[in-house]
Amino acid sequence: MKFIRGNRDFLHGRAVIFMDLKESGDFEGERSGLPLLAVFCAASELDLLELIVRVMHLPREHSRLVSRFYKRYFQEIEKIKRSFPERISKIIEEVIEEEQEEVSEPVLDSFREMFRRSREKPGEDGEAQEAREYVPETGVRLPEPEFYSTMIPLPGQFFITAWAQNSGEEGLDFDIIDLERKEGIEVAHLVLDAHSRLYVADYMNQKEKQIDLPRHAEYVSPFKNYKQISKEEFKRHLTELSSELMFLSETGRETERVFADLKKLTSGSFLMREVVSMYNISTTEDPNKIKLMELYFRKIFSLIDENYLLTRKIDEEIKQYSV
Repeated sequence: MKFIRGNRDFLHGRAVIFMDLKESGDFEGERSGLPLLAVFCAASELDLLELIVRVMHLPREHSRLVSRFYKRYFQEIEKIKRSFPERISKIIEEVIEEEQEEVSEPVLDSFREMFRRSREKPGEDGEAQEAREYVPETGVRLPEPEFYSTMIPLPGQFFITAWAQNSGEEGLDFDIIDLERKEGIEVAHLVLDAHSRLYVADYMNQKEKQIDLPRHAEYVSPFKNYKQISKEEFKRHLTELSSELMFLSETGRETERVFADLKKLTSGSFLMREVVSMYNISTTEDPNKIKLMELYFRKIFSLIDENYLLTRKIDEEIKQYSV
C-alpha cells in the first residue's frame, strides 16, 4: 500500500483507494476496457459527495451522468431523507432517461450500480423487512450512517494521481492510496471494500485519540454510545451537554468531563470530528472560542438532521470566526 497523497498517520477522513485489474473492463459482462477500479470512501455522506464532485474527471459520457446526478442531488438535498430512498431512485432514472441516447447501455448499467445499496439488512427477519418502507427492485437506499463508499471503474491512474501534487490547494483535503496489487474484478471489489472500511475505522480511531483527557483517565461516562439509543435521545443528550459546556466555558471552569461524555456519545461516528474541533478550540485563548464552540454544536445538529445546505452555511461562519 502506497500513499500517493496524504499521510497514514494523519488521515483526512476522505480517500480514493485504487488497484489495477488483471483483465481490463469486464463490468456487468461488457468489455469496456477500463483497467482500474477505485473506491471513493469517507466518514460521512457529505464528505463523499464533495469528494466525488471535486475529484471525478471521468470520460465524457460517464462524467455527464455523475455531474448531472450530483447537481440534482444537492438541489433536492433538503427534501431527501433516508425514509424516502425512492426519491433518489427517481432522480437516477430521470438522469438516465435524459442521457440514454448519448450514453451506452453498459455505462448506464455501471452508473446504476454505483449508487445501488442493499435492500435488506443482514440479520433481519421477514417481519422486520416488511415493517420497513417498501423499496422497488430498481430503487436504492442511502448508505448506512456509519459508513459511506462508492466504487467506480477508471481508465487509468492518471485520473487520480493528477491530484497528488495539489494537496490543500483545491480546498478539499483527501488521501490517495494505491494498493499496489492486481486482482480480478470479483476479488478487487472485496479487497477495496475491506480497505475502505479499514480506512474509515483508522480515521475514527485517530480522531478519538486527539481528545486527550489525562485528568479523567479513570472516568466512566454514564452516557451510552449513539448506536445504543434513539436519534431523539441522542439529540437530547447533545443539547444537555452543549448547555453545560457553554456554561462551564463562559465561567472559566474545567470542561474535560463534558468532553469525556461527548467522546463516549459520538465515538464511532463522523460527528467525532466536530467534537475534536470543539475540544481543540476549548484549549486555546481564542477570543472567539465560545462562538466557535456554539457553531460546532449547530453544525453537529445540522448533520444529524441531514440539513446539508445549513451545514455549508455554518461552515462559512466557522471560517469567518476562525483566527
